[in-house]
Amino acid sequence: MTIEELISEGETLVRPSFLLNAQETDSGKVGYWGGERADMPDELPPQVTAFSGRRHIFSVSEALVSKLGINQGPFSLFEWENNNGDLSHRVKADSHTHFKDLNFSGEPLYAKLTDSFPPFPAVCLYGSDRVAAWLRELGLARHDYWRVPGELPAQYESAWQKRSPFFQQSADIVVGGWHFLWPDDDFFIPAELRLAALTLRDAEPWLEVWHSACSQGWRVKERIT
Repeated sequence: MTIEELISEGETLVRPSFLLNAQETDSGKVGYWGGERADMPDELPPQVTAFSGRRHIFSVSEALVSKLGINQGPFSLFEWENNNGDLSHRVKADSHTHFKDLNFSGEPLYAKLTDSFPPFPAVCLYGSDRVAAWLRELGLARHDYWRVPGELPAQYESAWQKRSPFFQQSADIVVGGWHFLWPDDDFFIPAELRLAALTLRDAEPWLEVWHSACSQGWRVKERIT
């Protein structure tokens, strides 16, 4: 397997993703950064006693995330603070809610469609039979991506970084696309979990919002280096 062949394998696995920022595009407003969501203001009602406040981080329209196969309405990410000062993150999503009916005081975001190029572990796990045969020749299984010898992994990593919005810092939020291994990950998160959004603005920490195709649930991961 040459680096050119490996990159070609990666090209067959590209996924659609959207780069969101304040620069206007034909997409129209598809999200908001910061500010408040009017129906979920930062100030909590008196009957909420376990938390002292919350902060709207961003929201994304259902029209955008439905293109990723996630059909749960628009979703918003909030930071909650309990009475001890501890912070946590929660996702609010409702299939009966429509983005156009919500009011925000934050900065409007617009989308640009782009291809998301897979990282090296994804090619090993989800590449063609040719990739599996190459790994077998090395005495490895698909999940042994971390044991591949030689310079190919680093060469592919370099090619991936040149295409990754994470390294290009070309957006406030990346919606959809491939995820990648962080230093604190023990393994490449399987395809049953779909990366819905990754924040690049105001990092670090970076915030990943994940959606499970199996449970239809949401998870949030806070990432630091």
